[in-house]
Amino acid sequence: MSTNREVPAQYGDVRQCIRAAKANMDEVRQLLSRGSVDSVELCASTLREIEVQLGCAVAILRAGGASHPSPETRSMLEDLQREAAMLAQLFAEADKLFTGWLRTIQTKRAGYTGRGQAAPLQLVGRMSLEG
Repeated sequence: MSTNREVPAQYGDVRQCIRAAKANMDEVRQLLSRGSVDSVELCASTLREIEVQLGCAVAILRAGGASHPSPETRSMLEDLQREAAMLAQLFAEADKLFTGWLRTIQTKRAGYTGRGQAAPLQLVGRMSLEG
């Protein structure tokens, strides 16, 4: 699966970083709607790139001596940071949920409870082996 991630070779200004981060955030939204393993992996790498782009924007602002960016720029950066943080937390919580779920299934299949004790014996009524 190929992706056209917008990653300028060199970030010249804050707006360029923000445009690239917004384009990548749109891509993450599209990938999440597909619901495949490949999409999730691409989302994770794209979120890392968004993090780099936002970091570059902040570094450019600081290097330029702009301790207070325009309200519009500040609002765009904060919105992107909030959305990226929310998606990162979503992935982390989903990973915890699925890991715990798989551990529970594996434990029950192995004949033990979640605390490591032997699972209660379940007696089977009558069985018929007629074919």
